[in-house]
Amino acid sequence: MVRGKTFPELRKIFSALELPMREDESIDDKNLKKLVEYELSIGVEGFYCMGSSGEGLLLSLEERKKALELIVEAVHGRVPVIAHIGTIRTEDVIDLAKHAMSLGIHTVSMIPPYYYKFSMDEIMKYYEDVIRAVPGLRVIVYNIPQFTGIEFSKQNAGRLLDNPAVIGVKHTSTNLYVLERMIKAYPEKVFFNGFDEQFLGALSMGADAAIGTTVNCYAPLFIKLRALYEKGDRKAAYEVQHQINERVECMVQQGIFSAVKYVLSEQGVPCGKCRKPFQELTEDSKRALQQMMEADRETE
Repeated sequence: MVRGKTFPELRKIFSALELPMREDESIDDKNLKKLVEYELSIGVEGFYCMGSSGEGLLLSLEERKKALELIVEAVHGRVPVIAHIGTIRTEDVIDLAKHAMSLGIHTVSMIPPYYYKFSMDEIMKYYEDVIRAVPGLRVIVYNIPQFTGIEFSKQNAGRLLDNPAVIGVKHTSTNLYVLERMIKAYPEKVFFNGFDEQFLGALSMGADAAIGTTVNCYAPLFIKLRALYEKGDRKAAYEVQHQINERVECMVQQGIFSAVKYVLSEQGVPCGKCRKPFQELTEDSKRALQQMMEADRETE
């Protein structure tokens, strides 16, 4: 296969969509639809739903289904939607996969099963059982070792990457060597950068897509960086990565998911707070984020 010809609709910059919540921690459907419209207006090219940023593992299965229905309705086919369906219990993943397919969402993503120290064979079978149970499913393996304890590589994930139903990897790991080795071995697959702070590095290793948390509020920077990289202006691309990282650093210090919700709220889309056990932002954190946003406005 020729690099770049498979699944061109996925070789885009995706928002790891945040999920607006009401004060009682219920899903805010009105502001979720508003958030989708806002992000489309700033250039977001696709949505990755109910992953870490979307608090997927803090939702019930029914809430995950309802949220996906609301997002699909709001997007209305304008950009691709990827549903994160991973959880610890295989039957629950199959249930979420079938629901996604019923909505016309064929591309899903899955973290490996967590908590118990499952063997690699058990992890492989987890993915294979879901693929076997839901024909037509297109799977993106979610590589996020700092949360799952599993670092996928060319060696230990070769069995998965050899499966035609597995179309790519979301690489949320600082190990860019592992990313480059997988891309070299499987050039027909789609490899998404998952850490916003290393987007330029991932592009240089061969990734040509991204799924990011800060894309929710700073999509134009990612689009600009990609354009500069493709133009060959590495110095200017580095400067944009620096701008992204200034924001990432501040937001990570305050708590990335809560910080992004706060920034989005300040940008005009009320997103509420993250579900417990996440804590609310302190007044000091809000001041730090306000200073960051003020600096943004001064550089516009």
